[in-house]
Amino acid sequence: MVLLKQKLMSPDAQATCRKIDVVTVKGSAVPMPIYTYDTFQDQVFPELQTPKFSSLTLQEVLTQQANEYDSNTLWSTDQDLLQLRRLSTPAFNEIFGEGIESYLSGNWSRARNKLEEADEMIKASGNPRGDGPSQTIMNYMKARNWTCPDGWKGYRPLTSK
Repeated sequence: MVLLKQKLMSPDAQATCRKIDVVTVKGSAVPMPIYTYDTFQDQVFPELQTPKFSSLTLQEVLTQQANEYDSNTLWSTDQDLLQLRRLSTPAFNEIFGEGIESYLSGNWSRARNKLEEADEMIKASGNPRGDGPSQTIMNYMKARNWTCPDGWKGYRPLTSK
């Protein structure tokens, strides 16, 4: 999922998003950062069940959980969100962050090394496809022979949707 980080998102929600590029969109010259909310979809989730020794039905348990919903702690306590984000570790985010900042600042050699490392971290963690955003930036740099263009301003034009 790719999104623009908006002020409409809570600080806790914003903290879960990863900056993946800075681009200009067709018809605009204004560079805009784009972000993703990382989720690992190719996994099995446990079947929902009522807790042992509970007299409540599953629907009653889910209703009770919905009534106790707390958006202030959701991002760090919701088990489904935590499982979806299990590959987005602090170590991965640090390596990717170093890679994307190197790319944006024009140090494409370092960016390549860090983004390759980030991609391999995701593969080693259980997603054989690797990290899509790392691969996208590496493909962009590779198409330019891994050489930052003269006059690089830290963003690229998006030429297709």
